[in-house]
Amino acid sequence: MKNKKLVLFSIVIVVVAFFTASYFYKTNQENSLKSFKNMNKAPFVRENSVTFGENKSNVVIVEFMDPECISCKLFHPVVNDILKQYYKDVKLVVRYLASHDNSEYIIKILEASRAQDKYKQTLDVIFKYQEKWSNQADPQPELVWQYLPQAGLDMEKLKKDFLAIDISQILKQDYEDATTLNVRGTPSFFVNGKELETLSYKAFFDLVEKEIFE
Repeated sequence: MKNKKLVLFSIVIVVVAFFTASYFYKTNQENSLKSFKNMNKAPFVRENSVTFGENKSNVVIVEFMDPECISCKLFHPVVNDILKQYYKDVKLVVRYLASHDNSEYIIKILEASRAQDKYKQTLDVIFKYQEKWSNQADPQPELVWQYLPQAGLDMEKLKKDFLAIDISQILKQDYEDATTLNVRGTPSFFVNGKELETLSYKAFFDLVEKEIFE
C-alpha cells in the first residue's frame, strides 16, 4: 500500500512539474514576443520577405513554412481562405524554415518565380503535387518542373532565374529569425506578434478576426 501511495505521489509531482514548466514556458514566450514591438520589422519581416495583402487593418500574419512539409500543404487551403476573405485587411508574410531534404531546391524555384510575379500560383502548384515530387520512398524534386506550367510561368525564364539565383542568405536569415521567435516546427504562425497555438481552421480565423475587429 505504501508503495502504491509513493508511486501515485510521484506521478502527481511529475504532472505538476510538467504543467508548471509549460506555464512558465508559455509566459516567457509571450513576454519575449511582446519585446518585438513592430510587427513590420525583424524578426517577423525582412525586406526580401514575400508578402500578400493590402493590410488596411494593420494585421500582420507571419507564416514559417517548408514546401516539403505535409502539414504545410494540408494547412495551405486555410491560408488561402484567409487571404481570399481578408486580403484588404491583412498582410501575409511568408518565411522559410527548410528542414527536409528537398526543401532548398523547391524554395529556389519559388524565389525564382518572383521575377514573374507568380509566387502564389507556383506555391499552389508545388503543394498540389507535393506527393509526386517528395515521395519519401523515392524523392525526385525535379519532377515538379512538369507541373509548373500550370502556374502560368514562362518556363525558359524560370529555368534561367533558377540557375542564377542564390537563396543561401534568405534561408540563413529566416532560420535565425525562426530561432529568435522559438519556432519549433512548420507551419508556425504569428498574428500581430501573437503565436497561433492550435493549428486549426477555427483557431486561425479566430485569432485573425480578433485582431481585425477588436
